[in-house]
Amino acid sequence: MRVLLLCVLLALASAPAEGRAVSCHCFRDRSFDPARPAAADPYVLATVQNSVMASAFGIEKRSVVQAKMTGTANEDLWLAHFVGAKSGLSAPELLDARARSGNWADALDRLGVRPERVGGELNGVLRRGSPDAVLASAVVDAAASERLGAAPEAVQALRSAGATDAETLAAVLLARVAGSEPAAFLASVRSGASTWGELFHRAGVELTAIGDEVARRIR
Repeated sequence: MRVLLLCVLLALASAPAEGRAVSCHCFRDRSFDPARPAAADPYVLATVQNSVMASAFGIEKRSVVQAKMTGTANEDLWLAHFVGAKSGLSAPELLDARARSGNWADALDRLGVRPERVGGELNGVLRRGSPDAVLASAVVDAAASERLGAAPEAVQALRSAGATDAETLAAVLLARVAGSEPAAFLASVRSGASTWGELFHRAGVELTAIGDEVARRIR
């Protein structure tokens, strides 16, 4: 109860003025329980995403979690670290520019970062003036393909099926572990046949070891 109260207080205290979503990363269920198969799914999805971000950009997962707990939106972290790696600017510098701008397109323009400088799919969505969530999803998809080894068409199949950023990464990671198509895992969860915790459990991955699994699979 005290842990839950602390999470609520942290989330409320750190909520940004403009109402952007804040994630609380205090999870009570961190292992698979057959009696409550979906209980650990929020932990699984958050851990996969945080671990991929940390491993892909060479930062500590603790710093990712702390940033989210103190009010930095998930999409801002993906974009700051990705653009930072491409441009040589620091993540704090990029986040500060984002805070001073209406959106990421304006922030990058303020810093003189041209769309072609970041390359890949993000170049295209920046040029189309896409919202921040779409820009961040392009970065996640790049990480799934370039760092976790998913075929771009497999990632696109997940997105076409409505996968979120976290679900996309979880399905791709499971595919690397179990040797199946990522879309099959998403379909199993969406149909109610399985849960994310159950799928990782079946694949022989302890939920608390997901970060280690990501570190082994990232390239």
